[in-house]
Parts: sequence; structure tokens; C-alpha cells
Amino acid sequence: MTDDADLASLLETRPDFASKLDRLLDVDAEQDAWRPVDAGVDDAVAVTLVDSGHVEKVPDGYRFTDRETVRAAVDDYRRDASDDRRRIRVRTALLVALALVVLVRLPTIQEVFRDDWVVLASNDPYFYRYLVDQALLDGPLPSLPERALRGEPLLAATLAVAAWPFGAGTWGSGFVVAWYPVVAAVATAALVYGAATRLTDDARVGLAAAGLLAVTPAHAYRTALGVADHHAFDYVWLALTALAVIELLSRSERDRRTWLAAGGLAVGVAAQALAWEAAPLLLLPLAPGLALAALVEIRRPGPERLAPVVAGLVAGAALAHLVHLLLGWQFEAVVYALDLLALGSVGLLALVVVVRRLDGSWTWLAAAEVVLGIGAVVAVRRIPVVSTELDAGLDFFLRSGPAELAGVGANYGAVGVLVILGFASVLAAPMLPFAAKWGWQRLESGWFVVGVYAIHFGVLAALQRRFGGELAPFAAILGGVGFVLLASWFDLVKPPVPRRLAGRDTDGAVAADGGDDDALVVPDRTRVALLAGLAGVAVGSGSLYAALIDRRLVITDATYEAARWISEYVDEHDIPYPESYVLSKWGRNRVYNYFVNGEAASYSYAERTYEDFLFSNDADSWHEEFADRVGFVVTRDLPHLGLISASTVQSTLHDRFGSATISNIGGVGHFRAVFATDDGARKVFRVVPGATIRGPAPAETARVRLVADVSIPGDEFEYVRRATVTDGTFEVTVANPGTYRIGQGDTTVEVSERAVQAGETVTLDS
Repeated sequence: MTDDADLASLLETRPDFASKLDRLLDVDAEQDAWRPVDAGVDDAVAVTLVDSGHVEKVPDGYRFTDRETVRAAVDDYRRDASDDRRRIRVRTALLVALALVVLVRLPTIQEVFRDDWVVLASNDPYFYRYLVDQALLDGPLPSLPERALRGEPLLAATLAVAAWPFGAGTWGSGFVVAWYPVVAAVATAALVYGAATRLTDDARVGLAAAGLLAVTPAHAYRTALGVADHHAFDYVWLALTALAVIELLSRSERDRRTWLAAGGLAVGVAAQALAWEAAPLLLLPLAPGLALAALVEIRRPGPERLAPVVAGLVAGAALAHLVHLLLGWQFEAVVYALDLLALGSVGLLALVVVVRRLDGSWTWLAAAEVVLGIGAVVAVRRIPVVSTELDAGLDFFLRSGPAELAGVGANYGAVGVLVILGFASVLAAPMLPFAAKWGWQRLESGWFVVGVYAIHFGVLAALQRRFGGELAPFAAILGGVGFVLLASWFDLVKPPVPRRLAGRDTDGAVAADGGDDDALVVPDRTRVALLAGLAGVAVGSGSLYAALIDRRLVITDATYEAARWISEYVDEHDIPYPESYVLSKWGRNRVYNYFVNGEAASYSYAERTYEDFLFSNDADSWHEEFADRVGFVVTRDLPHLGLISASTVQSTLHDRFGSATISNIGGVGHFRAVFATDDGARKVFRVVPGATIRGPAPAETARVRLVADVSIPGDEFEYVRRATVTDGTFEVTVANPGTYRIGQGDTTVEVSERAVQAGETVTLDS
């Protein structure tokens, strides 16, 4: 009596037995009895097989007790071994794709980790680092500040929990915030791989999708090291939601995996609602996507696949609402939007059930969806809190502002689309009609969901390029199909599974995937070279564009040097906030203030005043406005092009350090130059009361010229002030301490640091 389990165990522990058993089975089929030497194996093999009960000893040698059982066991072993090898190859390829995700997002690592500082890229990431620091100040566990409770509470809480082991106000918050986008990108790519593979039943499409996402510039620069705003966080939940819906719409049976996917959907939509105040924009595609899916589902016999989707949405809405009520997270309108989506999905499911029971067709359902959809829109518009938010959102889309509010093709047309959206968009666009065809003809409603997501975010990206990152996962899924299909046209691989099932299969004898099971095997050298070239086009251009965009986001050496110097100066002189507030261009205002005083909640003051100040003609007239509000002003190089007048504050401060070196243009008395970068790209001025010099003027002199030699870190200059003489006396305010030469230099006066800081008057003896 043989034991199949023993034989399977034997094959697992001795892989060489499979080939030896093959030879022995062939010999046994020809002879009644055999000896080990007949098959070229040693006696130990026969003894082992006898001990296992699969071979018996006979007078002339040995004989199998049950050849069919042994043959089946060997075949099962080889099949399992083949499956294991395929899984290893797929997992290895996926790890390579995920490594590419990380690699594309690290070109600025030296600019992010500088000395003992973590210098996040761009401006907004410092807001999230500020929220993390604030959340860690009030106790052993993160406690969200009031500012974080509305808008992006889940992101702030997640980052704070991750940074909690490092402690409040430490380097750790910067480390966590810097790396979180990269981690989010890897998670998103893994989810995109899962969604594409589940949708197409083709691992090659999943791998291509993950690779395309890795190098899509709109996604890569939003998830680059140090570019830590809410977008990277949103991508994860968006991809999780899509994967869960695709999984649920692809399963007929109701098993443990089905309800795990429903749970994943609940977590995904609840997290979306709690992660960003504009979450309804991310949830909206589910409504038309499920409506189209219902038209497919009503044509399919068997269990209703929409039910687990609806269960997931309802559970997600309940979860988000519970968190909102208990913790006060998120705006009411955002939570209500998810409630309405869940309620609408329940209505859709009920509608499908009714049409089924009436033996109606999909056209009945389509007509009912249109009527009820119009009614739902009208009803929603009558809900005040939701209607107000809708109007505000529309105004946001129509207004002009920063570059990210312009469309992907606003500046360079089709080239701009390629630069922002990458090669994935080129491959994805032609796949949309195929997705609709496959979804309808093959009753695979997941295709409609992906198509609706792609169209929705494509429209949003056309309006505002910031949504290119949300488009990227769905463009990557469709682009993955397109990539494999394109490679198949060159006879490099077999067509993707959906295309083969559509009746367009080709001879796959030399295909790179190596057979009907789509295993990943290496083709011949020529096809490897061609396939690598095709992949290089997709990967290379996207990586290059992403790196170029990243370079524009990193904090420049000049900004870093200026922020570092001000921070050390403030620490040395123990200057409290708001006297340490730094006024700068709004796009870098949070950078300066986070490092100098730890306050990076808003840049609105800089946005309102900085440009007006720089392009006014009298700096000292702003002193009262800045008193007790602004401590430092940072100026920067601007391309003059002959358009910036020498009389502007920008020119007076940045070009002349506040000095009246041009005879008809006065200097400044309340802005003291304290630092200049080595290249002169940034100059720092401290707002001071200034010292007033008063004294008699030389005879018959209408104006008095005062000059002091000033040396600051990074530069040296002559500081000149001119004073009008009135009744033989002059009076002028100076911003720099030092020895001032008056008139022809025969008379000098000493102005102390204390006089400049305290606003004292220095009187010149007559």
C-alpha cells in the first residue's frame, strides 16, 4: 500500500528524485522487474523507494507497486514546482518594479538630508511637519491640533503616530514626513499591480502598470522624497478603493476573500473621506462607475455582485461618520458626501433587484438610472451644506492661481501633457474603447469602473494639473494593457489575456511569456533587446521628466543658507516669535518660518504683503505695518529685464543693501542688512527701529550725506543715507550700526548696536 503523502514529502526533500523516478518509470513500463543500474541510478534510490512503500523487492530486482500513483505524484510535483518558479519570477519582477518606484523618487536625497537638517521640498510639506510637531506636544500620544481636525485629519494623525517614537520637536518628524511619500508610492504601485492583474488575469499587465506608475511624472514628483503633502496619502486610498471594487465585481462566490475585499473597500472610502477636504472629488467616479457596472450585472446570471460593493460603501460611510462624531474629524459636507454615495448605492442595488424581478432588460435599468440620477442631483443641490461646498468647489476650479491650478496642457499643449502625464497616458488613451468593449461583451464590469476613473481624473487634470497624480494609477492600469499589446504587435510577447480572449490570439511559440500560463520566461536575445528598448522609451522619458520637475521643487542652496543663518541668529539672540517672523516670497515662506521659529501654519500674510512691499517705492513707510509682526525680510534675485525700477524697494534692498547710492533715490532706515549668500541670490534684512542721527549741517548745505562701511556675513558695502537740512539742522534714521562719516568726512559719529535696536537718537555736537 503506497502513501501519496510520503512520496510528496520525499520529492520535496529530494528534488533530484523527480528525474530519477521518470527514468525508473520508463524502465518499469518495459520490464517486469528492473535493477537500479538499468536506469542509471544507484541502489540507495531503490532502497529509499522500498522504505517508502512505493517499490517492492522481487527476485529479479525491483517493481513499482502502483505506477499510476507514482506518475501522478511526479506530475503534481512538477506542476507545483512550475507554479512556484512562476510565482518567484513574478514576485521578483514586482520587487524590481517597486524598486524602480523608489529609485525614481530619490534623485534629490542630498538636497533633502543636509547636515543635521531635513529640508523638505517645496513649501506645503512644512505645514504637515508643523502639524506633526503640534500633535506631539500635548501628551504621550498624538493629539491633533485644532487646525488639523478639519481638512486632512487622518493624514496628520497617521504621520504623528509614525513620528511619535522619535519625540516632539525632533529630527524624527522631518524624517517621517520626508519618507512618507515614497512609502505611499510603493503601496500605491503594489495596489495598482493587484488591480491590473485582477482585472486582466495577466501578471505581465500588472507589472507593466506598476512600472508605468513608477515613472509617471505627475505621480513621481508628488511622491518624491520630501514632497510631503496630502496627495501621496490620497493615492493609496484611491488605489485601494479601486482594487477592492474590481475584486468584488470579479467574484461570483461569497467567501472569506469577498468580505475581506468589502472590508478593504470600507476602509478605502472612509480613509478618503477623512484624508482630504476635497475627498468627494475622489469618491465621485464610483457613482457613474457603479451605475455602468449595474448595466452589466443585470445581464449576468447568478448571485448579485453589487451587494458586497454596497455593503463596503455602507460600512465605510458608517465608519467615517462614527469617527466624525467621536473625534470631530473632517467637515460635515465631506462626510455627508460619502453618506449620500452609500445611500445611492443602496438605491441602485434595490433598483437592480426590482428590474430583475420584473424580468426587465438592461435598457429598463438604464432609463431608470437616468431618471433617478437627475432626481438625486436636484435633491442634493437642495441640501444647504452640500450645495454650498459644491459652489465653493466650482469657484476653486475656475479661479487662477499657482501653476498647479493650470491644466496639464496649459503651457505647452500636447508636449505638456507628455511631460506631466508621461508615456502611460499615450498608451492608456487608445485602451478606453477596448475597456468599454471588453467590459460589455465579456460581462466584466471592472473595466467600466477603471474607465470612468480615468476619464474623470483626465478631465480634472485638463483643468488643474494637480490631479494628474490621481489620474496616474488608472492611466497606468490601462497603459499596462497597452504596453503588453504594443509589445505583442512586434511579436515580442503574447497579447494580453483580454485581447487573446477576444479572439485575436497569435502563435506564442517564441513569446516572452512562454506559454498559456503567462509565466515570465526570458525570450531570445533579439527579443530581449527590442523589449528592453520599448521599456526604455516608457521608463526613460518619464524618469527624466520627473527628475526635472523634482529639481524645481527642492529648496535651493541659497534659500537653505539664508534659513540656516537666520535660525542660528535667532537662537543666538533669543528672539521670540513673532519678532522672529520671516517675510519672504509666499512659495518659500513656510520653509523659512519652520526652521526659524517653528511656525508654519500659514503663508497668507506673506502672500498678501510681500509683493506689494517689494514693488512699492518707500520701504520705511512699511515699518509701522511690520512693527511687532515681521522680524526679517528675505529678498531674492529677480530677472529685471529693464522692468524693475531702481526706485522700488526690491532694487533698493536687494541691489543696494538699502543704501542711497543713487543720488535721487533715498535709502532705508528701518531695514538692516544682516546676511547675504555667497552668490548674492538671497539677502536678509532685519526690521529695526533704527537710530536717529541729529545734528547741525555744514554751512550753505541743502542735503547732508552720511556714509558708513558695513561688513555682514557674505558681503561688504557702503551704507549711504541722505538727510535734508532744515533750519541748519539735519535728521536721518539709519539701520546699521557703525562709524558714519558726515559730509566730506571731516566729522564722524558712532552709532551703536543698542541705538539701532532701541530706536535711540544720537545727537551730533555743534
